[in-house]
Amino acid sequence: MTKKSTMWLAITLVVVLLAAAGVFAFFTLPLRAETAAEDAAADLNNGSIESDVWSDQTTATKLHDLILGTLDQSMKNRSVELKGTKKHGDDVVATLTWTWTNQEGEPWEYSSELPLHKKGLLWSAELTPTVLHPELEDGRVLVSQTTPGQRGAILGEDDEELMAEGPVVDIGIHPAKLEKAGDGDDTLSTLKDELDIDLTSLKERVDKAEPDQLVPVITLRESDYKLVRDSIHSLPGTVFNRHTQPLSRKKGFAGPTLGTAGAASAEEVEASDGKLTGESVVGKSGLQKAYDKQLSGPGSEAIYISDAEAAEGGDAKDAEAGDDGKSADPVLVHEFPDHDGENITTTLNVDVQEAADKAAATGKKPTALVAIRPSDGHILAVANQDPEGAAWDRALTGQYAPGSVFKVASGLALLEAGVTAKTTLDCPKTTTVDGKSFKNAEDHVLGEVAFEDDFAESCNTAFVDAAQKVSGSEVTDAASSLGMDDVDLGLGAKMATVPSDDDAVTQAAQMIGQGKVVSSPLAVAVMAASVAEGDTVKPLLVTSDKSKNEDKGKDKSTIDADAVTTMQKLMRRAVTDGTASALQDVPGEPVHGKTGTAEYGDKTPPRTHSWFAGYQGDVAVAVLVEDGGFGAEAAVPVAKKFFESLN
Repeated sequence: MTKKSTMWLAITLVVVLLAAAGVFAFFTLPLRAETAAEDAAADLNNGSIESDVWSDQTTATKLHDLILGTLDQSMKNRSVELKGTKKHGDDVVATLTWTWTNQEGEPWEYSSELPLHKKGLLWSAELTPTVLHPELEDGRVLVSQTTPGQRGAILGEDDEELMAEGPVVDIGIHPAKLEKAGDGDDTLSTLKDELDIDLTSLKERVDKAEPDQLVPVITLRESDYKLVRDSIHSLPGTVFNRHTQPLSRKKGFAGPTLGTAGAASAEEVEASDGKLTGESVVGKSGLQKAYDKQLSGPGSEAIYISDAEAAEGGDAKDAEAGDDGKSADPVLVHEFPDHDGENITTTLNVDVQEAADKAAATGKKPTALVAIRPSDGHILAVANQDPEGAAWDRALTGQYAPGSVFKVASGLALLEAGVTAKTTLDCPKTTTVDGKSFKNAEDHVLGEVAFEDDFAESCNTAFVDAAQKVSGSEVTDAASSLGMDDVDLGLGAKMATVPSDDDAVTQAAQMIGQGKVVSSPLAVAVMAASVAEGDTVKPLLVTSDKSKNEDKGKDKSTIDADAVTTMQKLMRRAVTDGTASALQDVPGEPVHGKTGTAEYGDKTPPRTHSWFAGYQGDVAVAVLVEDGGFGAEAAVPVAKKFFESLN
């Protein structure tokens, strides 16, 4: 190749490269209005002003964040799409389509226009308020305002309303006003007398509070407030606020199980990613907490154009006119559909629950009662009462040694192993297993008697000595067949723990419901229900969870038919001729039952919990009285009150 040819080749390559660079620049740099519009739309879609296409990037960033900042926090997503461009004199206008999606996945769409200007060879975009929304003006921003929806109700059998929104009155103290009045002690003493509250605690909270900090005292149902209104509503320093919140059909009705709901705490609001506000009501305990998502609909949500200052105060809807007299009223630009909470339906029966609450209230110590319908496993009532204060859900979650009520399970294991009602089992005052001594309550002695008598009189030593007739796993299996295994009721309920332990002493203790065996009143009620049904019962509390109650793959009973029939007779004999004889004259169908006295702690003599497990017709029940002593003395009277109330 000649020197001249080489030179022309080099010139040609340079020209080609320059042409290619020019084409690249033409399509990538904002040499075209369309390229500038695409860059601007991409920035707005991403929610950040990053490209150099903006005429004043710093100002554009501040304006973008100011106007859309609060909306970005409340919305789930935004999308900005370039729909096209058109000439506008020497300039060009791009049409943008905005789509915002809220937390429920519902869209809000509008269009705006983006002005594009040419400076030299390049085009630039100008961000103005109307680009972000066509109705915006200087000093105005877009904000989202949410209003909590109606909270769903908790229903019972036959769709009876158990818990729903109802009127309440918050009673509080304003420390500065209390101090100004000069007779603060009189106010606090009157509140103590009328509301039955802890005066010392209230004084401490008032003393520690800031002058303008509201000190909550108590929240009353409106009906209860009316009873004390004349005595307290004019007291200096008192503040009253009426609103609604979920209330049970009557005070104390299935209290810990239904649970409570109240205003979201600051921590709950912060952790909600914008889903909650200070006005939101959330479940705090029980079913209200466990099913909070279903019960608490997101409510209504609206988008307003508001003054920036009003938006910062979180009160865009209530903005007032500005100092210059120009109206600063918010402008509604979009409303999303309203969403109220869903109802949840439980298996609780109003009549049975009221009988259970009434019966549990007679317990002189903390008392729990669970009632189940054996034919379908529906939990009809859950009662928790504590004479000393607020009750927790010991009925569904408490874990206690079951004592002699567990002889229903260990007795079933003996029956399935070949023991009969007439089998003779010795009942001495005491017996020893590997050096461990066991005795009967009050040194009771029956001697050589039939197993049905040992069961009716709840002889510990007979059951301890009979432990050699069954293995630890056979006792565990018997308890499992009676439904005492874990179940999912949707709110953290606990059942029983029955270890398969063949250590002689431990197994002997477990035959009488001591040792490592622990159970909730719920599990004991299921045990009694399974005997009544003659088949394994699975408890159910919320009907939408019905699938959890299905026994997949089960084609026959896991309980020996002859054994469970005998156990039914033994439980009847315990009522007619045994430790539960106080129930033999209860109206209605025959009552079947078993008492229990469970030792706990390390005191001498040991302290004891009082138990009863039994059934009448298609209602099975378990009663626990904490630290109640003998089952016949504490739990049986509660069960008797329950059955009498039902009948």
